[in-house]
Amino acid sequence: MSNITIRRAERGDAERLHAALFQLSADMGDTHVASLDDVIRHGFSETPAFFALLAIRPSDDRTLGVLQASPVFSTTRGGTGLYVSDLWVDGEARGEGLGQRLLAASLDLAPDSWTPVFLKLAVYHDNPDARRFYERLGFAPREGETVFDLRAPALDKLRDRS
Repeated sequence: MSNITIRRAERGDAERLHAALFQLSADMGDTHVASLDDVIRHGFSETPAFFALLAIRPSDDRTLGVLQASPVFSTTRGGTGLYVSDLWVDGEARGEGLGQRLLAASLDLAPDSWTPVFLKLAVYHDNPDARRFYERLGFAPREGETVFDLRAPALDKLRDRS
C-alpha cells in the first residue's frame, strides 16, 4: 500500500470525494442524501464545515480511500479534536493498513488552526468489524456518554423557539 498517496481534498476533487462518500453509503446500506453541491458548499467554502483526505493510487488515479472530519472543541480535553464522520476504504485495499494511515494523516493534514489533540467517531452497532478495527488502534467508548441527535421536525421546532 506504499504506492498510495494520501492528500487533502481540494475543490477540484469534489466529484471524486462525493463518489467515494456515495460508495461508503452504499457499502453501509445507508441512504445517501448529500449532493455534490452540498459537498462543495460545506467542504470547500471560505469557512468549510469539514475537510477530507483522499487515498489515491497514482498508477491509475483510482480513489481507494477517503476520510472526512470536522473540528470539535472540548473544554474537558482542553483542545480541538477531529470528529471523523466518514472513513471508507475500497474493498480492494482493505486489510492493508490504509484506514490507519488515513486516520494518522488526518492529524497532520487537518487545517493548521485546528491542532487536534483527540479523534472522535461513532460506530454502528451492526458493524463489529469496524469496532474491532478502531479498538485495535486504541479507540474506546467514552464512559458515561450517549450520543443524541436532533433532526427535523424537532430541530425546526427548537429553531422556532429562539
